[in-house]
Amino acid sequence: MKETNTAQMQRKFLDEYSNTLDIRASALAARYGKRTGVAVARNMLKTEKIQKELNALCERKTEHLEVCLGYIIGGYLKVLKWALSADEGGKPNDPALALRALDGITKQLGSETASKKGVTGNTEAQIPIITEIKGLDTEKI
Repeated sequence: MKETNTAQMQRKFLDEYSNTLDIRASALAARYGKRTGVAVARNMLKTEKIQKELNALCERKTEHLEVCLGYIIGGYLKVLKWALSADEGGKPNDPALALRALDGITKQLGSETASKKGVTGNTEAQIPIITEIKGLDTEKI
């Protein structure tokens, strides 16, 4: 069955958006109109179906990456250090960003499950060290 033009545009938008997270550039790349493209894209991203497609697309793309977990956590630590560093007034630069970085670190640590191979070759999944930050309300971030 041939894919409709709208479905092709949605697929192109999701592919571009998963690479750049830039709604405007992704909408233009998918050939949505200059004036209405961003609004159409934002409305599209609110639908559960599109969110599921985007998540599945991102998961497929990350399966092909061979990025060391330490590299990812190191990036989060750099963001955390900057977010907590003081500005001229002595206040942290961005406390909300610091919480997001901490949440990202814990998710990375929790997503990796260590496995032990016994003599019999059985693999047992272990419980992640950290799964979440207690009391962190992601809706307030």
